[in-house]
Amino acid sequence: MAWKNYECEISSKPAFIMLDDRFLHLAPVFELPQLSWFGVYCRLPPEGNLWHPDEADSLDRIEKDFIALVRAFGHGWAVYVMQIVTPGIREYYLYNSIEAEPRKAYVALKANYPDYRIEFETISDPGWDQYKRYADKSSA
Repeated sequence: MAWKNYECEISSKPAFIMLDDRFLHLAPVFELPQLSWFGVYCRLPPEGNLWHPDEADSLDRIEKDFIALVRAFGHGWAVYVMQIVTPGIREYYLYNSIEAEPRKAYVALKANYPDYRIEFETISDPGWDQYKRYADKSSA
């Protein structure tokens, strides 16, 4: 996996974007028309950072579990393409097919980390518009 990283502002807040650039010239992948979003909210105030340093290990464990759960419930029909971090929240984006079960990954992640606020949503994005929006910014 090749990730492109860059900093920008989103709604006047600092943001760090990680984008899997393998899809820059492939998007959209028509077999993966759904965009699933996972939001993991920090428990500690970020104190001028994107997250509180004392929380880094916990957030990294959640991320590692997120990737494993998406792999397990994606059934080969899901790709993790982007992460957006703004103060107090890490957001994970994946494109998936109808056959994939990202909601099951969400339920398992939430059960594994009950002390964290974790949210989930899936929308139709067959043109990969959300990905392209940030991919365009990465080449600016």
